[in-house]
Amino acid sequence: MRLRSGREILGSSNARGRVAVALIALLAFASGCGKVERAPAPGGKSAAPQTADASGVKSFALPVELPRDVPVLEGATLKAAVSQGDRSVVQLYTTTSLADATKFYEVELKKQGWKIDSSSKSADMFVASAKKGNTVCGVTITREGKGTLVRLAVSPERS
Repeated sequence: MRLRSGREILGSSNARGRVAVALIALLAFASGCGKVERAPAPGGKSAAPQTADASGVKSFALPVELPRDVPVLEGATLKAAVSQGDRSVVQLYTTTSLADATKFYEVELKKQGWKIDSSSKSADMFVASAKKGNTVCGVTITREGKGTLVRLAVSPERS
């Protein structure tokens, strides 16, 4: 039996996705319980306010704690949102390609005044850390089934 290194294990896109989700969940819940909002199951109710557009398609509002200068990909569906005090983590699902979602966040973060401190791209994942004033925004974009999952984590800068 051959043991695989951590680099080999993280080389698969499925493993990287699970690691990214686990890290975000750990970050979100590290300081205790927060407010969680999820889109409802069919026939269920949501804690997030619902609105309907002219065609009657329902959507769910982003948490009020998420700064308005954090870009949100148009047409994305809110999968989950966790807020605790001045920290927010939002997960969005979109049919936009990973490459197009990456380009959107690279351009729109800068347009909104964010400075991208670091970023990393691969065929299956994009990760960036941006700063504006004393606020940090982490963006992780991965493949999710036939679509793309966007995770936005916003918190005050830690010294």
